[in-house]
Amino acid sequence: MKVSDKSFLRRLGIREAIGLSLAGMGPTLGMNLNPQEPSRHVGQLIPLVFLLSMFLVVLVAWCFARLSKLHPNAGSAFGFVSAVMGPRAGLLAGWAMLGAYLFFGMLGVSGFGLFRGDLAAKFHPAHHPSIFVFTLTGALLVGLLAVTAARRAAIILIILEGMAVIAMLILSAIVIWRVFQGMVPAGFGGDPSIRGLFIPSSAISPAAFALAISFGFLSFAGFEEVATMAEEVKQPTFTIPRVLLGTVIGGGLVFVLVTSAEVLGYGGNPAGMALFAKSDSLLGDLGRIYFGGWCGDLMDIFATFSALGAGLASVMGASRILFAIFREFFPTSRVARLSGQGSSPLLASLCVVAVVVGGYLVMRLLFHGTGSDPFFWASTLGVLALLISYLLVVISAGISLLRNSSAESRWMILIPTTAALAIGYTLFVNVYPMQKGAYGVIPWIVLGWCLLPVIWMISSPTRRLL
Repeated sequence: MKVSDKSFLRRLGIREAIGLSLAGMGPTLGMNLNPQEPSRHVGQLIPLVFLLSMFLVVLVAWCFARLSKLHPNAGSAFGFVSAVMGPRAGLLAGWAMLGAYLFFGMLGVSGFGLFRGDLAAKFHPAHHPSIFVFTLTGALLVGLLAVTAARRAAIILIILEGMAVIAMLILSAIVIWRVFQGMVPAGFGGDPSIRGLFIPSSAISPAAFALAISFGFLSFAGFEEVATMAEEVKQPTFTIPRVLLGTVIGGGLVFVLVTSAEVLGYGGNPAGMALFAKSDSLLGDLGRIYFGGWCGDLMDIFATFSALGAGLASVMGASRILFAIFREFFPTSRVARLSGQGSSPLLASLCVVAVVVGGYLVMRLLFHGTGSDPFFWASTLGVLALLISYLLVVISAGISLLRNSSAESRWMILIPTTAALAIGYTLFVNVYPMQKGAYGVIPWIVLGWCLLPVIWMISSPTRRLL
């Protein structure tokens, strides 16, 4: 986005960029809901799963970092892939990422509604608004914050997710300390062995472990949202690559620590891991087990903040991609304009919020989803679309590396190659074998979304992309 020198003073610094990247990844929300599925495949080895997943995601982050240094832009994948593979591939990558962020926006507001509804049911069991009402309230809050100045919104993201992460780390550290001191509630806290969290046994097959890693890989989704702010960040070619890599590494270490506390807190034995896999809020349940209901409720409050922050970060990222696409192909459109202060794409933000609310209403009213269905449907939709965009970005990074690197550094092609294989496998296990019900339809919805720009390119009378 082209802004004035005065507007430059309001650009994001490195702290605000970290806040956006952290909120996009939603670590507190992720640690409440993501470890359960891998535990069904590898038992207590969840910390090892997240450690290895971190190394794989670092490879993807390296590809984003390289391209963001060479081609900083508001469109992220759209600009990266366009610069390397041409506008047709770029539009496909950007459109897939736009869809992912729209779905993640729905996930964020529906997650806010779920956690806020659970809290209301505890504190006001006789009478309280429905999850539907709380979700629409969350969407309104996200909309109001999304149209404000980017720097102000980023500071709010730092506060929301920062408080949640600090509380999560404090809880995890105390739980680990209590486990090793033998100060655990009856029925929990088995043999406190760190070795058991990181050394796999022969009973776990390589296929099961690879499947678990694919779920761990997805827990980092959203770290790249800061790349959409390249035209609003001070010194973007310096700041954004470092924020991308730093967020993945820092977030990965947090995931390892927190999942270690969660597994040790549940005992790490088969009975404890069965309860672990059934939990609807790991951090909230861990707080209730070790400190009482007040702590569990507090962690659920922080999870509510995390969901709101994730929804806001996703809406901000989606609006920048939409702005970049319209700026490229429809430069006279009002969607391709900035706000009066020249600091954010106002109309693009409003369009994104409208689609997020509309998508949630469709899932609840047209497809008769329950209170939790939109959360999990949107999560799956967003992940599949994001993986397609990731794949095009790492391929572009590999092509860029081959074109511009010296012979001595050609070995670095292993980085995007390994990343592409990891993404391809993760995409495969998420669509095959086909599931029943809504989850069997979701891959086709994502495919249809990704085909929309292809249809437009073929039917466009100007043929400007062909």
